[in-house]
Amino acid sequence: MSETMKAAVLRAPRVVEIADVPIPHINEPTDILVKVEKTAICGTDLHPYEGRLELEADIILGHEFIGSVVDVGSAVTQFSVGDRVVASCVVSCGACYQCRRHQPGNCAGSRIFGLGLALGDLDGGQAEYVVVPSADITARAIPQGSNVNDEDILFAGDIMTTGHEAVARAMRPGDTVAVVGAGPVGLCAAMSAVALGASQVLVVDKVATRLKEAEQFGAIGINSSENDATDAVLDLTDWRGADVVVDAVGHPSALLAAIPLLRAGGVLSIPGVYTEESMTIPFADLYLKGVRIEMGVSHITEYMDEVIALMGAGKLHPSAMISHRMGLSEAAEAYKLFEAREAVKILLDPTR
Repeated sequence: MSETMKAAVLRAPRVVEIADVPIPHINEPTDILVKVEKTAICGTDLHPYEGRLELEADIILGHEFIGSVVDVGSAVTQFSVGDRVVASCVVSCGACYQCRRHQPGNCAGSRIFGLGLALGDLDGGQAEYVVVPSADITARAIPQGSNVNDEDILFAGDIMTTGHEAVARAMRPGDTVAVVGAGPVGLCAAMSAVALGASQVLVVDKVATRLKEAEQFGAIGINSSENDATDAVLDLTDWRGADVVVDAVGHPSALLAAIPLLRAGGVLSIPGVYTEESMTIPFADLYLKGVRIEMGVSHITEYMDEVIALMGAGKLHPSAMISHRMGLSEAAEAYKLFEAREAVKILLDPTR
């Protein structure tokens, strides 16, 4: 093994370079070192890329990846060298009050790959190698001889599980689920709502191509640039509103668009990432409707096994969202495409 590796490094907002950096090494007995086989660009990566989340310079980006284990800490019990794994984007301690209550996203020691010192100082997975801490908790073995393909299971570490949790924690079979935003997380939420038995899945967006993708997953697309989304949802629900509304965007305008779609007593689920310290919302409407709100950092490790099982059963196919397959060497161009919304989901191959 050489002393250095290639990695996508964020030098400054909108400046991504492929750099030669030292190969990381295991620091704790609970770590594993993974040789990355596939990685992806996530919507959350755009927060530091666009400068909305200020990070120190020279961060290795990325938190969606799969690969093979090449080194194992002495305290790791679930993995051996040669195992192929997918890792949760969020690393938790597994032992604190929040983790014991099955809410690892609220762990005070939570860390996220590729988001700098403020979120745990973990190098990201858009590189040839990455260290996975607390491996027995964070990672899952890729099932051998199953129907799950690599490009599907890659997304079990973040967007597929994030979208799945957004509906699983909020809906019952037979519910109408409305999803605002047909980006990757929104499409995953729609996919899971169909798999979990929603009677209707309605997806609201302004981009016709993304709505066509949602329709391929069994949803009804509503183009909010051509139709009043509130009227469309009410018309499809006998003027009650949706039982569950998912804000899969993470922007104040999306939240304001989501609230009117919800029926009285319904559930507003917010997997979209918000960085605003404050914003104005129609609180009286939420109160009078008796709305329940589910939001926060996703509890990925609580839902990964369920998602992988549904993939194996042929119920979830997030790889259908992949629009571009590029080499890691093309990361700078890939980020430009993704920011411009010219790509739904981009895979990066560290060997290219």
